[in-house]
Amino acid sequence: MSDPTGPARRRRIAGEGKPAVPAAKPSARKVPARAAAVRKAATQKPAAAPPAKAAPTVKAPRPPKAPKQASEKTSNPDLRWTVPAALVAVAALVLGVVLTVQGYRHVHGAGERLDDAREQATAAAASAVETVFTYKYTELDKHLSASTAIMTPSFAKTFKKYEPALQEAAQQRNVQMQSVVGDAAAMPCGDECSTTKMDVLVFYDQARLTSESKTPTVFSNRASVSMVKTDDGWLVNDIRAR
Repeated sequence: MSDPTGPARRRRIAGEGKPAVPAAKPSARKVPARAAAVRKAATQKPAAAPPAKAAPTVKAPRPPKAPKQASEKTSNPDLRWTVPAALVAVAALVLGVVLTVQGYRHVHGAGERLDDAREQATAAAASAVETVFTYKYTELDKHLSASTAIMTPSFAKTFKKYEPALQEAAQQRNVQMQSVVGDAAAMPCGDECSTTKMDVLVFYDQARLTSESKTPTVFSNRASVSMVKTDDGWLVNDIRAR
């Protein structure tokens, strides 16, 4: 009997074989989406790469220009100060040269004047010593006059006080004195040098002859002579034995 619910079966005819069973269709395999995309990309031709573009040239930025007003404000003060500064420097240089020359002339001139004063005072002191310490018992008045003539008024007054004692001693023994200067030089003056006042150290020898001796006796002496320059020349202002 046939199943009333199922399909009706056809009876086979004698000599007919069994109906062929249709082949089962292969079931489609599920491929992951990433793998499918890879396969698709492999089967497609690679797209041509777009031509490379040249790298753009980068220009160096120009330094910003200072505003005209700012440049004028900064340049004008520089010019105003630079030119006077240069003039001041030149003036200082010229002034320095002038002062140097004047200073050299002043110092050099002062040195020359001082040297001249020393020479004159030394010569005058040497001559004065020979005049003062040379005398003869018969010519004491002449000695006094010649000696005071080369002295300052104040020292001449002091010298006259000793004249009477000198005359008495010279006349009693018939003293004759001859003085000869061996050397003389201006003494150091330190920071108080002057061209009108000078101390001179004088070395001199005295040959003394008396009525008691037939040959003179020689004594070596030295004296410090203070000289002062006046309108009448260099005069003796003091004599001190050394």
